[in-house]
Amino acid sequence: MSDASDLDEAQHTLSGNPSDEESYDTRRPRYSSDEEEDDDENDDELRRDGFVVDDDEEEEQPRRKKKKKRRRHLEQSAEVFDEEDLALVAENTFGVREQTPRLKRLKRGRGRRASDDDDELRAELDDLMDTNESPGADYADEPRRDVDRDDDLGLFGNEESDAEVDDYRAARRAERRGHANSRDERLDTAYEEVRDNGVQAGAHERTGAMASFLAEGMDAIDDDTWMELQDIFGSGEEYAFAMEAPLADRDPSREKTLADVFEPAELEAKMMTQRDEDIRTSDVPERMQMRATGAESLRPLSEDEIEEETTWVMRQLHSWLTRQEARRGREHKSEWDTDNTSDEPTLFQHADFANERFLAAVLSVLKLLSQDFYEVPFIARHRREVFVTAESESDVHGEEPPTREWLSIDDLWKLYDFDLQFRGLLAARRHLQNMVRRLKGEGVDDSTREISHEDEAYASELIASASGVEDIMDVTEWLQAHYADVIQKWSRERAGMKRVQNLGLKERAKRNGTDRFVERFGITARQVGDNVSTPGRHTVDSNTSEMPLDAARELVGTELVSPDIALKAAKATFSSMLELDPQLRRFVRAYCDEHVCVVVRPTDKGLREVTHDEHPAFAFKFLKQKPVAEFMGSAQFIELEKAVHDGLLRMQLSLSGEYRFDNHDLRTDDAVFSEDRDRSARAVTVQLDEHMRSSASGDVAAAWDTVRSDALFMAVRDHLLPQMWRETVQKLHQQAFDYVADACRRSLEQRIDVQAARTSSMRTGKKPRVAVVAGGGFDASSRGALRVVVVDEHGACSEDFSADSMRMQSSGALADGDGVAVLRGVLERQRIDVVAVSGMALQTRRLFDDVQSVVNEFCSHTGDDVLVTYASDEVARLWWDSDAARAELPQLRKEERYCVCVARTLQEPAAGYATLGRDLLHLTLHKSQRSVDQSLLFIVVERALVNVVSKIGVDINDLAQHVHKQPMLQYVSGLGSRKAHAILSRISGGHDLESRSDLIVRRLCTRTVFVNCASFLRVNPPVMDVLDDTRIHPEDYDLARKMALDALDIEDDVEDDNRRGRKRADGPSRYVAEVMRRSPEKLDELDLVKYAEELKRLLDVHKLETLKAIKHELQHPNEDPRGEFVPPDDAHVLRMLTGEVVGESLKEDGSTMVSGTIIRVQPRFAIARLDSGLEGFIGVANIADYRVEEASDELAPGQAIVAVVKRIDLEKMSLDLSMRKSDIDTACGRARDLVPDPAHVDPYFDTDAEAVLRERARAVQKKTTARMRSIPHPLFKPLNGREAEQYLATRPRGDCVIRPSSRGMDHIAITWKVGDNLFQHIDVREENKPHENALGLSFTVGDLSYSDLDELIALHVDPIMRKLDEVKRNPKFYDPETDPLYVSEPLSDVLGPNDYSQEFRDRRLSLWEKRVTRHLDTLAQSTGRGAYCVSLSLAKPGSLVLSFKPTPDYRGIIKWTARVEPNEYKLGERGRYPNISGLINGFKMMQTKNAKPREKSREPREERSGRSGRWGGTSSWNAPQSQSQSQSQWNSTSSRGWN
Repeated sequence: MSDASDLDEAQHTLSGNPSDEESYDTRRPRYSSDEEEDDDENDDELRRDGFVVDDDEEEEQPRRKKKKKRRRHLEQSAEVFDEEDLALVAENTFGVREQTPRLKRLKRGRGRRASDDDDELRAELDDLMDTNESPGADYADEPRRDVDRDDDLGLFGNEESDAEVDDYRAARRAERRGHANSRDERLDTAYEEVRDNGVQAGAHERTGAMASFLAEGMDAIDDDTWMELQDIFGSGEEYAFAMEAPLADRDPSREKTLADVFEPAELEAKMMTQRDEDIRTSDVPERMQMRATGAESLRPLSEDEIEEETTWVMRQLHSWLTRQEARRGREHKSEWDTDNTSDEPTLFQHADFANERFLAAVLSVLKLLSQDFYEVPFIARHRREVFVTAESESDVHGEEPPTREWLSIDDLWKLYDFDLQFRGLLAARRHLQNMVRRLKGEGVDDSTREISHEDEAYASELIASASGVEDIMDVTEWLQAHYADVIQKWSRERAGMKRVQNLGLKERAKRNGTDRFVERFGITARQVGDNVSTPGRHTVDSNTSEMPLDAARELVGTELVSPDIALKAAKATFSSMLELDPQLRRFVRAYCDEHVCVVVRPTDKGLREVTHDEHPAFAFKFLKQKPVAEFMGSAQFIELEKAVHDGLLRMQLSLSGEYRFDNHDLRTDDAVFSEDRDRSARAVTVQLDEHMRSSASGDVAAAWDTVRSDALFMAVRDHLLPQMWRETVQKLHQQAFDYVADACRRSLEQRIDVQAARTSSMRTGKKPRVAVVAGGGFDASSRGALRVVVVDEHGACSEDFSADSMRMQSSGALADGDGVAVLRGVLERQRIDVVAVSGMALQTRRLFDDVQSVVNEFCSHTGDDVLVTYASDEVARLWWDSDAARAELPQLRKEERYCVCVARTLQEPAAGYATLGRDLLHLTLHKSQRSVDQSLLFIVVERALVNVVSKIGVDINDLAQHVHKQPMLQYVSGLGSRKAHAILSRISGGHDLESRSDLIVRRLCTRTVFVNCASFLRVNPPVMDVLDDTRIHPEDYDLARKMALDALDIEDDVEDDNRRGRKRADGPSRYVAEVMRRSPEKLDELDLVKYAEELKRLLDVHKLETLKAIKHELQHPNEDPRGEFVPPDDAHVLRMLTGEVVGESLKEDGSTMVSGTIIRVQPRFAIARLDSGLEGFIGVANIADYRVEEASDELAPGQAIVAVVKRIDLEKMSLDLSMRKSDIDTACGRARDLVPDPAHVDPYFDTDAEAVLRERARAVQKKTTARMRSIPHPLFKPLNGREAEQYLATRPRGDCVIRPSSRGMDHIAITWKVGDNLFQHIDVREENKPHENALGLSFTVGDLSYSDLDELIALHVDPIMRKLDEVKRNPKFYDPETDPLYVSEPLSDVLGPNDYSQEFRDRRLSLWEKRVTRHLDTLAQSTGRGAYCVSLSLAKPGSLVLSFKPTPDYRGIIKWTARVEPNEYKLGERGRYPNISGLINGFKMMQTKNAKPREKSREPREERSGRSGRWGGTSSWNAPQSQSQSQSQWNSTSSRGWN
């Protein structure tokens, strides 16, 4: 690691306050008068350079100072100018500003169209800048040009006389004039172009300052004046460097690269970036390169580092296994403690930390990983000797002793991960050591030492004792805080510009003076850390006799205005020192790891949503002080994080060990959480406080102890614990991720670690020829509902057909389905080994029976052996319509591609799943897989393919010929997608390999990669050596040949071969081939133990395990070690066809509720179909708790139902359902105890809190939740009031729904649409109910009774609607929402969208009242007398409101409410009117009668309150006593008539 990288990291971690004196702008440096003090130094420098400096010329001093300042300005600008500044220079110089997609250095003419005048225009612009001094003086006069340019800019204070200066300028002008004649013509032309058109460059036409000046006044400037201007303002060459480099970049001879043509994202997707090329060519396995985070990750470790790594790994293993063992010992288990996908493996089952052989095995494996860069599959197969040892020495010489396999392949992958973690530790430590060395000034100069010897020793001690990356980061932050100014200076020097400086801890303390006050604390933060590490190492100096507050008065000043503030600042400074001390952090971290617990409480949103056992977050809805160690071995923490992120739960880490939440008042949770944070900080403070407490007694000592304790509490609460919590959360997340990723890997490995489907008559290793019959879920409109596709043993589609039926008819009168003849023809024409049935719907179950019948009939006649099986289609569903599928099989439709993929997956599961690539993560592998990082998850999941492909090996020549198998190559040990693609691209097209050595000879891979992959790449046919078609590694070929010779009991003698007439053309392994073909059993006669001992004696290598593997391979060449294919059982088939999982989504314990639709009703049963396609049988006894005679009495086709699963019939793929209320109540949890089932919750679940919530919910539910009812009527809908309004909102006026009522089982409700967004809810009471759940035999609405629901609607709802229509036809009817006066004010704009809330109703009612009031006001003012109108009632839908304004001067209106009955209108208690005219007349009479007694009594209180009259009318008086005159006019108004 370089110092530059150290500075980059340090730059992001420094903090502090900016200093005003050292604040810089990154583009325009500020200057002060202090710069003038540098004149003497500059003069000395000029004298050394040969310049004459005259101090007596005072009149030149201001000018010289100005020149010096300008020179410094330009010199510093050259360092800080970025690309934008250079673009601005070009704009002001040329009038052109570059516009490119990226900010690069300005290029002359960039973006301009190529033309024949390009060079000429560039030359003219050069002339305008006066850059060409002479045609041949570009290099010879370069030094002089530099001096002249500097002098023209006034950067030097020349001490020559004015005459000398003038002579020099005159000579320069003459020199320029000498070249003027050669460019006059071009210059004049350029001036005219500038003056007339400006400087044009491509599509950008801008005018800079120089060009504008030339265009406006060039004719009035002579040569002398022009030269003088150039002497003063410069010629423009000072920015020539901005133009030179880009011109070189525009070299037309430079060849374009891929980066110039393609977008970076495209190159990355196609693996064509430079990094991809480096990975392809590097002699390191690709997966090891992909996991690398820097050069440190690819560096071979030294022997000392390997020893250190082994010690570190052992420490990690011991801690990990200890926690795992403690978790297994728990008595209680929850659903999170077990993996539903597969059994959790036990890693390091044979770990024995006291056994040297185990330690040696781990050490050897780490060497192979870290030094030789061997991948796990290679180590597991060809380096077994390092982790498989003999249990004991055999008593009988030559007898094979029992062995112990210390490490499994899963253990090797775990060590592989540990190796990466340790390399991260090494990288962090190396970075820190580089920082310390630079602070020491090592390699620079002893005078540049910044760190003190004491700090250096302290840092070195901490680095040596660091056991993790966290410890290294603690020391790094400590150094960055104490030496922030130095580290920031490094960053500024490297960046080459001034940056805002963040003050470090020391600088901040010095600035406010608290550093001196902290010294009076009697102990430093480092000493406290020493005491924590070694108790009693330091004592507190308590010699002070001054109280802390009195001592703080010394700090009072401009920043600290009072002693209290000063004391707080000092505490904060000491607190910062404490929280930065690495030893304190190490202690707090260890204390937290041992004692920290997790507390979880639901939020308000969680209380509403997490209410049932099936919710993913219910199991940990309430957690009380659950130790973090208990989260090990589960994915619970990931789900907990997700629930917290979704706002359902609140989680807090705690050290208090107390749980003080009030379950009856969850609103106090915030306060309890805050108190718990303080208690946790206090618990840590108590542990540390004893190490910084004074031994002295007295008030002063106690006061200082309190100050130190307060500072420590602040450090712990505000800094240390939050940091520890972040680290703990990261550890828990990583722990849960590891569990989920490994579970996903195991789930995938189980699916692909099986052999190809085959019959008993097929020979080992032969791929089957498969015929796939697929149906269910396909589009039958074009080619039929079924597909029959034949796939040969190489995975190619040879035939495909379509059909509509595969049903064989037992009766001769009916014809067989058209697919029967098709399948028979396929079986007759081709030798089919396997017939696979697949589909996307439950109808595939019947298709399987039909196909099996056809195949069985065929086999009974021919005697063929054909396997009929279900086939998984999870790969096909993801692949059939992908770009890769369309590219490979463009001639087939997606249904046929689906069948081809099903067949290929049966032939070779590893190849089928490998084609998915990253789409593997779309498979259902674990319930929590969507909640983790998908990129990191894929890295672990693909190890399943690496393991399986390494088991079976691949035929590389076969892969080159068949595209669908090629994805397997990347999972070979040592390879990856890039290296595999490189190999395939060079051997495709007939360039097959003849031997494994071709991989090296043809430079297809490098040495280390070859060692890793050679044995897993088989060459078939083996042209050069028969061993190339085995899984024996080339390094062991000699051993195999020797074993073959010994087995045949012959000597490999050339003369003997010639004498016997043998030819060496048989290859070097001809005897191996002979043993494999004729007598493999002779290998059993070999004494492998003795042979291994001889190899150990001669070569000092252990080869017994290798010899065993060679023997097995020679006797069983290329044997597939995977388990045999087993047809899926019924539960698996049910999952494939419906997605239902027995034991998860479907259970037989009566707790699974399903919804469906009745599709058939018979007298004694009914059939319902679920959303998944499953059909359920509902017996008449399971329809209700009471006796039901026939199912049709309660159920009808098309009716939606809710039922409970009672039994699962896997053979028939059907369910037994129950609709009984008691069963539904049990499934809903209403009949359960208040305490949740322990099997569904965490062992640390707060059951008391959940019981309180359930009890409260049960009480609320009785009042507000309607019971589930099913009423056999076409208008019935299981809706509540708001849902009914939403349903009717888009339907015609007058439509209604019948729905359950919240008033109980003896009530129903009818909601009908009165008008737009106006609905009436009619309460209907049921009479004469046979039982509680039955529908009543009669219905009552108020005083009216009806015999059935249809009669109720026809005689009650419909007449009311007709009455309202009569009202709308009356001229006095007024609708505020259709008034033409408000046509320009749409209701949607005035009221907003209708969300069916009370707020919307209130806004609408207010609008109606305003418009009715305005309508009556207008009407009364226009006629000069009282006015009234009739409108619908919003407050009581289905009723009318009669609004009345007595006189034009009366403020407010009087309202009367009239009820609409089926045959009459009711006003008040006695008024009943058959039509609207009678209602209006009755209203007038009642209003007149009601007004007379009011005029006599004139009760002020009633007038002010607007109290209702005794007839039930509602009055809005709002009239003061001054309106008595208006009130006296009522009678006269009634006598004159109303409007």
